[in-house]
Amino acid sequence: MGLQSNGLSLEVVGREVSGRPVPGKPRRPSGPYLLGLPALLLSCLLLIPIGVTVVAAFRTPSGFGFGNFAVMGDPDALRAVGNSLIWVAVAFGLVVVGFFLALLSYRLPGLTSFLQPALVIPFAVSVLVSGATFRLIFDPAPERGTVTAVWTSLFGESPVWLGPGLVWLVLVSAFGWTWLGYVVSLFRAGLDAIPDDVSRTIAAEGVTGWRRLFALEIPLLRPITGVVTLTLVIAAVRVFDLVLIVVPGPMQRSADVLGLNWWRATTTGDDSGRTAALGVVLFAIVAAVGVVGVRGLRRRRWAMPVTVVTPDPTLGRPKPSKRVRRIGWTVGFAVSLVWILPAVVLVATALHSPREAGLRGWWSLSGLGFSSFAAAANVGLFRALLSTVLIAGAATAVLLVIAVPTAYLVAWGGLPQWLGRVVTSVFVVLAVTPVQMYAAPLRDAIGAAGLAGSRIALALVHAAAGLPFAVLLLRSAFASAPPALVSEALQGPARQSAVLATVQRTYRPALVAVAVLEFALVWNDFIVGFLISGPGTTPLSLVLWGEARQFSASAGSVAAAGVVASVVPVVLLLTFWRTVVRGLTAGSRP
Repeated sequence: MGLQSNGLSLEVVGREVSGRPVPGKPRRPSGPYLLGLPALLLSCLLLIPIGVTVVAAFRTPSGFGFGNFAVMGDPDALRAVGNSLIWVAVAFGLVVVGFFLALLSYRLPGLTSFLQPALVIPFAVSVLVSGATFRLIFDPAPERGTVTAVWTSLFGESPVWLGPGLVWLVLVSAFGWTWLGYVVSLFRAGLDAIPDDVSRTIAAEGVTGWRRLFALEIPLLRPITGVVTLTLVIAAVRVFDLVLIVVPGPMQRSADVLGLNWWRATTTGDDSGRTAALGVVLFAIVAAVGVVGVRGLRRRRWAMPVTVVTPDPTLGRPKPSKRVRRIGWTVGFAVSLVWILPAVVLVATALHSPREAGLRGWWSLSGLGFSSFAAAANVGLFRALLSTVLIAGAATAVLLVIAVPTAYLVAWGGLPQWLGRVVTSVFVVLAVTPVQMYAAPLRDAIGAAGLAGSRIALALVHAAAGLPFAVLLLRSAFASAPPALVSEALQGPARQSAVLATVQRTYRPALVAVAVLEFALVWNDFIVGFLISGPGTTPLSLVLWGEARQFSASAGSVAAAGVVASVVPVVLLLTFWRTVVRGLTAGSRP
C-alpha cells in the first residue's frame, strides 16, 4: 500500500497476521510498592511469632498432627472456649443495642445534648479501671457496695454479686459501660449523615416505621456497622484484665476465657505445643468473625431501587416540636446522671483515706482527703506515668509514619485488584488476632535480644498491633476520592496533590482518629504489657494491677491510681471526640 503527500511517497508493506493474540499488560511502576516496605517489616513483629505459634501447635513428638489439640478435651479449656464465644456474642449484642439507642436519639432530638459527654468518658477509661470501678459498685458488703446497699434497703438481703452466675452481670455491665458510648456515637454520626434528599424521597414513597429502618437506615449504615463490629470483637477477644480484676480468685475459673486459660498454662509450665494449640483455637474463632469486618470496611453506596418522584421539601426528617425537645433533654439528663455514676464512685472513693475506703462506701463523709493518692504515689505511680507517656507517644509516632503511606498505597498505589483484596484481608485478620498468638515467641525473642524491659521494644509491639486497624481506617478515608479523579492521577493527566486536596476533609479527621485512639489504647493497655513487657517498663496499667491484687485492703489506692490513669485519655477524647467520630466514619458514610 502506498501513500503520497506533498511530494513524499511512503510505501507500507503488510503481512498476514498469524498466531493467537497476546494480551497486553499495563506497566506498573515498582516505586509505589516501596511505600509498603516499612509496614511489611513492622508486621513481621506479629507475622513471624504467629507462624511460630502455628507450627508449635501442630508439631508433636512424632511429627506434625493434631495431637496438641487434645488439650481442648480438658474441661477447663472447653469452659474457656464457651466463655470466649459468649463474649463474642456480647460484642454483637452491644452493637445491636448501640444501634437502637442511636436510632432513638436520632428520632428524639435533644437526647444527646447531656448524654454525649457521659458516653465518651467511660470509653476513655481503661477496661482495668472500669473493672475496678464496678467491683466497688457491686461490693458484697452493703456498707461499701452501692448496688448492694440499695438492694438490701429494698429487699432486706442481697445476693452475692461476685459469686457464681451473677458475676457475669458485673462483667457485662463493666464492658458495656466502657464501649456503649463508642457504638452509639458512630451510629449516630452515620444517621446524621444520611442525605436529606434521600430521606425526602423515601418519605414521598410512603416508607415509614420499620419499613424505613430496613429499607434505608440499616443498608446505609452497613460500612459503619463493619467498623463497629470489628472494634467490638477485638475488644471482646481481649477480655483478659476485666476478668482478672473483677472476679475473685477462687471464682475466676468459672468465668475463664481462652486468653486467661492460655496464660495460666504458660505460667504453670504446660507443654508449649498445647498452649500454642489454645492460641490457635482462639485465633480461629475471631478470624472467622473478621470476615464481617472485610465486608463492612468496603465502601458501599446506597443502591435501593426507588421510584423517581419529585419530593415534597416538607417531607423527610420532621422538625421536632418544643415538647419533643424538652422530653429529649429531660431523658438525656436523667440517663447521663445514671451513666456517669460509676465515674463519680471512682473519684469519691479515691478522695477517702485507704482505711476509710476499705471500711465504708464512697458516700461516707469521714476520712476525706488525698492520702489514697499519696499511697498510690508511694508504689511508683508517677514513674509509671512517665513511662506510659513515652511508650504511648513513641508507638503513636511510629504508627502514623508507617500507616499513612501504606494506606495510600493500598488505596491509590495501583495495586492489582487481587493483591489489594489480599492485603486488606490480611490486615483484617491481623487486627483481630489475639495477643496470645504472638506473645510467647515475641517475649522470648525480645529477651534473647537483651531488650527485656525496653520501652522502645514495647512501643514497637504496640505500633505493630495497632497498624492493621489504622491502615484499614485510613485506606477507607483515602478511597473516598472520586474514582475518575484517582484514575486520572494514576495515569498522569491529574496530579496526586489534586486528589489529596479533594479528600483532605476526609483523611485528616481519620488521621486524628488514628493518632488519638492509638495513644489512648496504648495508654490504657494492660494485656500487651502484662504478657510481653519486662519489669523495666512499668506501664501505668501494671502498677494499677499490682495494687488491685489485694483489692479489699487497697480500694482507696486502686481508685486513686485509676483516677490518675484516666485523666489524660479522658481529656484527650473529650477534646477531639467529634473529630475522632468523623475520622472513624470517614469513607463509610452514605
